[in-house]
Amino acid sequence: MTGPTRKNLPLVSVIVPVFNNGRFIGPALESLFRQTYPEERREIIVVDDGSTDNTPEVLKKYGQDIFHIRQEHKGIAGARNAGISYARGEFITFLDSDDLWHEERLQKVVGRFMENPRAGMVYHPVELIDSEGNTLAGNFYPAFGYKEGISGWVGNEVASGRIFSGGSSFAFRKDIVDLLSPLPEGVRRGVDYYMTVISSCYAPAEYLPQILGKYRLHAGNVTMSAGLDDKIALAEINKDFAHMRQKVIENISNLHNAHANTPDLNILRRLQAKEMIFSHVLTGERSRAIKQIPALFKGSPPLKELLRGAAVSVMALFIPAVLFPIIVWAHRLLKKLKILAF
Repeated sequence: MTGPTRKNLPLVSVIVPVFNNGRFIGPALESLFRQTYPEERREIIVVDDGSTDNTPEVLKKYGQDIFHIRQEHKGIAGARNAGISYARGEFITFLDSDDLWHEERLQKVVGRFMENPRAGMVYHPVELIDSEGNTLAGNFYPAFGYKEGISGWVGNEVASGRIFSGGSSFAFRKDIVDLLSPLPEGVRRGVDYYMTVISSCYAPAEYLPQILGKYRLHAGNVTMSAGLDDKIALAEINKDFAHMRQKVIENISNLHNAHANTPDLNILRRLQAKEMIFSHVLTGERSRAIKQIPALFKGSPPLKELLRGAAVSVMALFIPAVLFPIIVWAHRLLKKLKILAF
């Protein structure tokens, strides 16, 4: 890295929330200790969110190498809030306790922030691995239909889901995190999405094209692995995401010093309507689902969203709830194969 001398490099706070993840927390931390960014210019804050497995024992062996916080279980937002409250760095970044970073990750991210002082957020693609560390996809983004290479005011792209909101692939300036905090602890899923969408209201983002981390897909993933074979779990996931979107809508609606390029709230309302439809049908409340159909077409949705709205409307009106998990699985597969674009 060129520019400031080693001792004048900015301090970086790495926050690692963990809950019952004794199997993976060790490798995650080891990937931090191997970072090329100077050890004295980084702090590692591990928040044990009330683990009941062997996580506390695993963390003990790292001693003074980490700043260890243990609290009663509050969920991912509560764990991040705890870490943020102790963070002293100019930049704050999060590593999920089952993910890994390449050794140059912090150096590259800080370098991009320093190249663009206006950037409030830096993000990059990640490799997709399984529980054993085997590669499932060399680049998570194209494998799941996400867009790459987008920098600038990315609010609509993040809000619409065209950019992957994965915690281990994003970093923020401390002043942006201060504007986001405290994170709403009632949000059980989608905290990454919440943070990236709100961040995009205040400052542009910078995209790093290098793959700088590994996202682990396994049975314990809160969002990526749950619900595809269980309609009750799928209903709960959609309800949680709809709740999170509402929190984002409320936050953006109350902003006073955001940039003019804030996300179009109709994007969030359309996604929220889809999620509420899924949740209602899956829990036997089809009449409530049908009432959400007009919200699928709020604003002036582009063609892809019109097609998605039409498809979800048909599901709300006619498709048996038992088929919803199968349709969700098939939709993901077709998007991955680039057969469907919505």
